[in-house]
Amino acid sequence: MNFNHLRVFMAVAQTLSYSKAAEELHISQPTVSVQVQKLEEHLGIELFEQIGKKIYLTEAGQVLYSYTKKIFDLADIAEDTMSDLKGLKKGSISVGASTTAGIYILPKITKSFEQLNQGVEINLTIFNSGIIQNLVLSNQLEFGIVGETTDTVPDDLCIQPLNTDELVAIVSPEHELAKMKTITIQQLLKQRLVIRQKGSSTRDILEARANPLGLQLKASMQFNCVEAIKKAVEAKLGVSIVSKYAISSELKSGTLTVIDVTGINLKRKLNLIYHKEKRFSPLGKAFLDFVIKTTQEQRKKHLL
Repeated sequence: MNFNHLRVFMAVAQTLSYSKAAEELHISQPTVSVQVQKLEEHLGIELFEQIGKKIYLTEAGQVLYSYTKKIFDLADIAEDTMSDLKGLKKGSISVGASTTAGIYILPKITKSFEQLNQGVEINLTIFNSGIIQNLVLSNQLEFGIVGETTDTVPDDLCIQPLNTDELVAIVSPEHELAKMKTITIQQLLKQRLVIRQKGSSTRDILEARANPLGLQLKASMQFNCVEAIKKAVEAKLGVSIVSKYAISSELKSGTLTVIDVTGINLKRKLNLIYHKEKRFSPLGKAFLDFVIKTTQEQRKKHLL
């Protein structure tokens, strides 16, 4: 069914006049008549009848009018919705993050963005860096924020450094190491080590930087959750190395203590990742730009 034919039919049905419909549509009256005739021929039924000098909708015309009105109402709603999506008035996107970024960085940024753009919804998925990378590559996420990895980067993945994260050694204030100001990486790894599972950026970076020193990570306990690691360390079950972002509240409350570690580089990058062929939605692009801008501002404040 021709959409233009329906629009002409709608105008005639509302005005019950070919001439008024022509004026409303800014076309000639003969064109209106032809369009209505073509629609009737397509449907195989008459839509109007003329009695005297007036035209009226037939029964079929009345039924078609009710459907046509719904069609154009939905078309208007669709157009308004597209406009809202373009103008960031509504919509949702799915983004991903590794544990550090997902729990300790992105929530505040997401909240700020949603406050500025009420009506939008950000769906945040949190897994280890390897899983987030796969979800981005399979287009299940618009983009992700993950820790630096030692794995070979797939050709289809774009990586953009976003911020720097510092890994720190943590112990319970009651642990024997808590009184020491500094400790070598060799001394630390002789302790009971509570650490993330394989596949996490933290674990991968630690192993990659310890191995050239002839050191190996021997985990006494492994967790897939940083919060569980912190609780285990608080309970004096061992020591750990985690992101500095993850322990701000524990340092304030005094439930954990940080020890400086010498002999190893414990800084890593937090990277923004997305598929190189990804066509971002307007909302996705806006949120991506907001994340970049916000983290840049945070980095400048930290440097100052």
